[in-house]
Amino acid sequence: MARTGRRGSIRVKRFRFRLEQVLRVRRLQEDEARFALLDANRRAHEKAVQLEVRIDAYRQRALPPGPQTYAEFERNLFLLDSAAGAVVIARTEHRDALDLVEERRADWAAARQKVAALERLEDRRREEHALEVRREEDRIVDDLVVTRHGRGAIA
Repeated sequence: MARTGRRGSIRVKRFRFRLEQVLRVRRLQEDEARFALLDANRRAHEKAVQLEVRIDAYRQRALPPGPQTYAEFERNLFLLDSAAGAVVIARTEHRDALDLVEERRADWAAARQKVAALERLEDRRREEHALEVRREEDRIVDDLVVTRHGRGAIA
């Protein structure tokens, strides 16, 4: 608090966190990291669904029973091999998507930790400011009491 004017009016010193801009940027970075994590989770889910579709397609393919021509046998073998290859590719893509989710989760956790540290610092500064304001108010009240008491002794 600061005194202003002749009549002793009081102007309260407003709290201002010096790192407010940094905190704002860190919160934006945290939001971006959270959205990246959500996007990675969505993609991993899509890859899991795609893997299940490919596995079902592979299970449905089978060599037809009975005699077949060499061309039919080669065609059916190619279709089975292609379906098996599609399962392997889908499984690899799903695993890669899960790895990406873990990376994005780590990025988000790191961003959240930075924001939390700044928020704790802001809370401490806010408490210190409130204490400083209370002390200033106490000083002003003390000054008023001393001044009034001094006037009463003179009269």
